[in-house]
Amino acid sequence: MDDRHDARTGGTGDDIAYVCTQLDHMREGLQACGPQGAEPLERVVAAVRAGQDPTAPLDALHEALLFAGDATGVRGQGRGLFPIGVGAQRPHGWLLLCPTGQCTRHAWPDAQEPSECRITGQPLRRERL
Repeated sequence: MDDRHDARTGGTGDDIAYVCTQLDHMREGLQACGPQGAEPLERVVAAVRAGQDPTAPLDALHEALLFAGDATGVRGQGRGLFPIGVGAQRPHGWLLLCPTGQCTRHAWPDAQEPSECRITGQPLRRERL
């Protein structure tokens, strides 16, 4: 199976996580391109909410973002990069995960991030580390 379709190994899961964290920014940028500009984003949101394979809508969103002037689109951002000697913050206890298991986004319960999925509106799933 292509790892682009497996949220546990990255690929599509990383793409959905990035869309989730950048949802409002992407929507604003795409809407500046016209009344239907955010349609590719809304197709991704609809696919994720319906539990459908979001690969094709993510491809279209990536292209739409590039066309709108976003230099990285969905797939060009650096993920998981930390300077030498600096690792990811890993507090003990609980971790908040995607409620549908479709993306790799996570948050710490004490962080300033919202504790709900920006795409589905569902509360993030709480798991013990």
